[in-house]
Amino acid sequence: MVLSTKRDDLDEDASDDEKKASLKAARGPLLSLGATILFAFSAEFTALSSKGGIPGFQLLFFLRLAQLLVILVCYLIFRPKLIGENRRQNFLLLLETINNNVATALVYLSFTYAAPGIAFGIIQGAMPLFTGCVGFIFLKEKIGIIPCCGILISIIGVALVSIGMANQTTDSTHAMVVSILLPLAAAFAKGPDMVLIRAIMKDMSGITMLLYITLLGTVAQIILTYSFETPVWVMSTETAGYVAGLGLSQAIAMLLFLAVLKVEKAAIAVALRTLVIPITILLDYLILSKVPTELKWVGLSLVLVGTFVVGIHTWRTHHEDQKRTDLLKRLDFSPLQTDTE
Repeated sequence: MVLSTKRDDLDEDASDDEKKASLKAARGPLLSLGATILFAFSAEFTALSSKGGIPGFQLLFFLRLAQLLVILVCYLIFRPKLIGENRRQNFLLLLETINNNVATALVYLSFTYAAPGIAFGIIQGAMPLFTGCVGFIFLKEKIGIIPCCGILISIIGVALVSIGMANQTTDSTHAMVVSILLPLAAAFAKGPDMVLIRAIMKDMSGITMLLYITLLGTVAQIILTYSFETPVWVMSTETAGYVAGLGLSQAIAMLLFLAVLKVEKAAIAVALRTLVIPITILLDYLILSKVPTELKWVGLSLVLVGTFVVGIHTWRTHHEDQKRTDLLKRLDFSPLQTDTE
């Protein structure tokens, strides 16, 4: 009777550990899904605000201002350190502050020259490759065969989506070249950006990093606005709503994606965010009335398959790691360090 009761208790503990391991393993994919949906909405808000007559640099000013306000609230709550402990940390912080603002400017300017779907298609198609290479060189982060296959499938899908969008565009050749080169430049800048964020958050708080990024970005964008554009401060209620939606959605998405980078390798985090392409194209159809062609549907299907492969493999890997850690704790052994830590 006593043995039966103990066995039941052990089975119940094992079941609870299994559930906890499953939930903990799903953190990265679930946080990435939330960030992806918000990134997609921010892209649509950018396009709608631009159509409402708001200049590009001024849009980026509103974006950075909203992010700064959110980060200031987070800083007052958590009170992290404002500087690094050595020159290396402070140098990485300065480098990331500059690089992130350049990359973000290129990304959101892309949405004003091209439909958000095609811009995201080019950016997300190139980013996993750039991020994987930079992550391997500087952080020694290796990616397994299965995630590589998932990333490759997604890249093929992204290429098909971009070709379909290029064939569908009615813009001039010059406008089409700009709409392709800007996203490519954004992807090239965003690759090192992801790796820098991972490197900084190993020693410092992500809130400190974002505080400097948004502070510099807010000041730089207002200077660029008055230097190269005629700012528009009087706008319709509808346009003001789009601008507010852009700032809020991007600020929350940024925090969620930082949480993803805390638990996932840079290239895996970027690959999971590839799901932003089908979501953005769906929003393009619902909000901007842009109908996908058959080639786009094929590309979208491949993107979904590739992202699904990466997501499931990521969940399984973390699930097994968590189960092993829980087992070692029950046996009073020190847990092994995973390769994402």
